[in-house]
Amino acid sequence: MHERQFKASLLPIMVIIFCILIIGVVAGVLALNRQRQAATVLRVPEDYPTIQAAINAAGAADIVQVQDGTYSENLILDRPIILTAASFDSVNPANNTTVIEGGGGVAITIPPNLTQMPTVRGFVIRSNNVGIQSSSPFIVEFNLFLASSDQVHYQWGAGGANRNNVYFKPGDDAIHLDNTDRPLLIENNRILYATDDGIEVNLQDKPSPPALVDVNIWNNMIIGSREDGIQLIDYPGDPQNTNRRFVIIGNLIANSQKAGIGLMPNANPVEDFSGADMVEPVRVFNNTFYGNSHGISGGDDLVAFNNIIANSVGRGVWRVQGPPGSNSVVAYTLFFNNALDSDQSTLGAGNITGQDPLFVAAPNPGADGAWETVDDDFSGLLLQSSSPAIDKGVTQYMAASGELIPASPLTGFIGTAPDLGWREFGSPIVITPTASPIPSPTLAVSPTAPTPTITQTFTTVPPTATVVTVTPLPTNTQVSPTPNLPTVTLTATAPSVPTITITPTSAQLNILSLTPNAAAANTTVNVTVSGTAFANGAIVRFEGAEGTAPQVTGIQVVNANTIVITVNTAVGTGATTQVWDVRVTNPNNTFAVLPDAFTVTVAP
Repeated sequence: MHERQFKASLLPIMVIIFCILIIGVVAGVLALNRQRQAATVLRVPEDYPTIQAAINAAGAADIVQVQDGTYSENLILDRPIILTAASFDSVNPANNTTVIEGGGGVAITIPPNLTQMPTVRGFVIRSNNVGIQSSSPFIVEFNLFLASSDQVHYQWGAGGANRNNVYFKPGDDAIHLDNTDRPLLIENNRILYATDDGIEVNLQDKPSPPALVDVNIWNNMIIGSREDGIQLIDYPGDPQNTNRRFVIIGNLIANSQKAGIGLMPNANPVEDFSGADMVEPVRVFNNTFYGNSHGISGGDDLVAFNNIIANSVGRGVWRVQGPPGSNSVVAYTLFFNNALDSDQSTLGAGNITGQDPLFVAAPNPGADGAWETVDDDFSGLLLQSSSPAIDKGVTQYMAASGELIPASPLTGFIGTAPDLGWREFGSPIVITPTASPIPSPTLAVSPTAPTPTITQTFTTVPPTATVVTVTPLPTNTQVSPTPNLPTVTLTATAPSVPTITITPTSAQLNILSLTPNAAAANTTVNVTVSGTAFANGAIVRFEGAEGTAPQVTGIQVVNANTIVITVNTAVGTGATTQVWDVRVTNPNNTFAVLPDAFTVTVAP
């Protein structure tokens, strides 16, 4: 009798357990189904005859996938989708074969007031006007830009990420910024033979951004600009801080006919070596300036250290100075073979003069034997093992104001201290993603970490000098498949209590957690995304709630299990606390979504 009573009392408990497990299974299936249905792939020309028709039919987070060919269109990209070529070369976009031909108009226009970022990936973009003109943040990656006046033009309201592109012979500037008011990351690009400047930034102040805006220029090769590699243009009137900061790290700036970095006054875009007394903070470290007329010209708040400035036909540094007590300084820099190393500039500790940096090799015209072509090879500007620039840098520099630059000390170097110049000895020249279109446990990562706290981690190989020619490179064709998801199998076992077996596919992309998983509104935070099968070149975005989504302004794929992102949580007037889903999309367009992953809190 007691046994029957025990069995009778156990039955409700088993029923409850069974119901709980069934609810869990259903929730898991719904989550997987949501992941499966979250994005639609719209194919051109199979499903839609034109790219614009596919864009018009797409919803948020959908993928417009374009087959090889030339498409003569002037596109309006007015929604947060992924516009991607079906195949492209992520290592050398000069091999891309899907062409957007803008003719006499703007090839791609991104209008203002988009609350989430669209992505443009894997095309050849050319026009007689402007390649991409944007008034909202967006991501542009793995493209080849040809012709055009300005190849990418950022206007008020624009920002985002510009990475892993090749810019070749623009009629004016490769990348042009006007009145920047959103964070922007420009990294891992090759900018070749701009008719004017590689990157031109106009510092209009009507109005200035309400909060400090970072423009980060990291790990680019800027070669052969007819004027400046990077030009910052101040506007008329007394110098005033327009609430923008420029962090220039890890770049090779070579053979500019004017300045590697030139600061100009009074809205003057024609470099005349005025050396503007611009007061916006400019932080310049671990770069190599080679064969420019001037290395750096101007700056009242320009702090330069851990650089190499060589073969300048004019001055190495010119008018890098401010009033007494200002931050401007050039320190821990190797000067070699410049007509004049320094003139009217403030020099700090640790500078080296008259010693050859011992580069591996001089630039050469590449396999085609012709200069000013896309395969010109500057990869030899790496340090030999006996270079006097090795271990001569500092991990952090304190400016006159007490500011520590960067905020967190540099890490990851091989020896006792960072090397001078754009690459740590032994680091690879190619820092764009690996050729494999599938996730790899070892990924080449950028030797920097996201803003606002910069921790420069050098990616190194055993300490032997290896020259890797940037171009020509083997073609890597990336095919964009429909997302492949795990299957869910229910297996009944005695005593009638189900167990759940999930059989994943190989290298299944998955998001496990975000740390931290919340932030106050109107702040910028670094967030670690943990999961599996992340690929270099992955993008991260927030979705699934009301109002302005958190903006991802910087991404570093650390390895297959970790991504570090910089998130701006700006919200509009009247906003309330919102819980957002997070989506990670790999370059092959597989993706994962973690529901309710990140909370933006608004104070009552």
